Order: sequence, then C-alpha cells, then structure tokens
Amino acid sequence: MLITHTWSIESLEQLNDETGTVTNILYTVHSIDSDSDVSCNASGVVRLITENIQNFIEYQDLTEEILLGWVKEKLGENLGNHEVNNASWINSVVNPPAPRTVSKPLPWTT
Repeated sequence: MLITHTWSIESLEQLNDETGTVTNILYTVHSIDSDSDVSCNASGVVRLITENIQNFIEYQDLTEEILLGWVKEKLGENLGNHEVNNASWINSVVNPPAPRTVSKPLPWTT
C-alpha cells in the first residue's frame, strides 16, 4: 500500500482594503492509496498574523508554493497530523479491523 499526499490551496481571504493582505488560507490534503484507489481529504484554515509584516508579497505575486510554505510553517510540528490521519483512515477502509463483538448461536441450540 503506497499512500501519496497532495497539498493544495483551496481559497484565500483578504483584508477588505487597498492592501489586499491575505489573512486566512484554506488548504486541503488529498491522500490516495495507489493500490486500491481509496482516498480521503483533510482540510484546514491557517490564520496569518497581518501586523508588522516583513517581506510583504503583493497578491498578484503569490504562488501556491509560497502559500503552502506559509501553511506548513504555521502548522509546525502538527504538519504531519493530516497525512497520518488520512493514512490511518485509508488503512482502516482497505484493511478493516475485526469486529469487536460477534453474534453466535446460543450454546444449547447447536
């Protein structure tokens, strides 16, 4: 089972002023098992601090690569949680665990 994870930017929110500064980034992590084609998504929002911005990038100059860099930096040590959770869910679908309980005939009827 080989699971690949693809990060993408779904949408941006900006300040409603002349700067158009990005305040929120909605991202998605799409994970798929290449053997079974089972897939799932995890989404989240990263809120950016917009005070005292250094190295401001104009809106028209933003790229998905830049924005994903900001998302991953903001997520920090929690970055892998989406991938781990997606992989666990896919694994549970591809290899479902045994049921915790089962129904069996009554012992005196067999």
